[in-house]
Amino acid sequence: MDNYLFFSVGHIRCGIPISDAVFMIRMVMPTYEKQEKPGFAGTINLHGEKIKVYSVRELFGYKKRSPLPTDNLIIVRKGLEIVALWVDETYIIQEGDVRPEGRFTEERIQTMIPGIRIFSSELVIIFDLIEFLDYGAASQTRLADIIPDIHGKPEYPLVSLVRDQQEIEQKLTERARQLALPEEKRTKPPVISVIRFNLMYQEYAVEMKYIREVIQTSEITPVPGTPGFIAGICSVRGEIISLVDLRVLLSIPEKGLTDLNRVIVLTDGNLTFGILADQITGIGNLKIEEITRTDRRGPGGWGSCICGTIGSLHVLNAQLLLTDPRMIIDDTET
Repeated sequence: MDNYLFFSVGHIRCGIPISDAVFMIRMVMPTYEKQEKPGFAGTINLHGEKIKVYSVRELFGYKKRSPLPTDNLIIVRKGLEIVALWVDETYIIQEGDVRPEGRFTEERIQTMIPGIRIFSSELVIIFDLIEFLDYGAASQTRLADIIPDIHGKPEYPLVSLVRDQQEIEQKLTERARQLALPEEKRTKPPVISVIRFNLMYQEYAVEMKYIREVIQTSEITPVPGTPGFIAGICSVRGEIISLVDLRVLLSIPEKGLTDLNRVIVLTDGNLTFGILADQITGIGNLKIEEITRTDRRGPGGWGSCICGTIGSLHVLNAQLLLTDPRMIIDDTET
């Protein structure tokens, strides 16, 4: 079973092995240079290092457009080189045995564009970045040639009309300036890799080493007699896991509509459960020294599940959650 970092370009969902991803940043204004090959969108200055940017949109055959503040750059490893993929939206999910459907099972179709596998008209996996960027970009075939209706579908997500292009460019240029600032020339402090997610308009982070996978919410079955913070149970590839509602656990006041459409599955090898989230906002590293430790006294003693903050970002103490006996639900009593 492989872990993938998934993103969208137009209506196409695309994934790359998460081992190829270094981190993700918000879109910045690239420095445009002479186009060396199709899909090359310029370069960015990443703390003094010149990084090539590739527009996956253009490589897939979509019409070129200017960058938007809502776009993302995924910094990836292309062999020994570090490059950036310009995409629309980024989220995380883990897929198991993904199989091509229908007409995409033909080997002829699967080998038309080097480095990618097409699973449906809306799902593509880039399994070899070197093959895709060096040879797929140079080939005469585009995804639009293989999926003829690629231009006939609405883009996902729908992009709102941009009215003030000058303001957009100024914002992206300022982001680029900040990104170009040199990192401190000293021993790098210890960091933790995290997934960031939104819940009730508040952003949280949980350490990557405790995350087994992130999936879309399947049907949730309520279980009578369980604690209030247990939203129910669901099946994940045949395994029944309980789902924790952090809104109840941490007594988070409701601030409007919420859409708990993601399940972040946590495990320490002994206990496994899922926490509900509105949206996955990215992956990255947090410097441990920058986490302001908190000593919260929440209802039921759950306040300590927030081990610290960085600005407005709350960092969950996944180890504490996974070792708290109150998380063990005895389903023999239901």
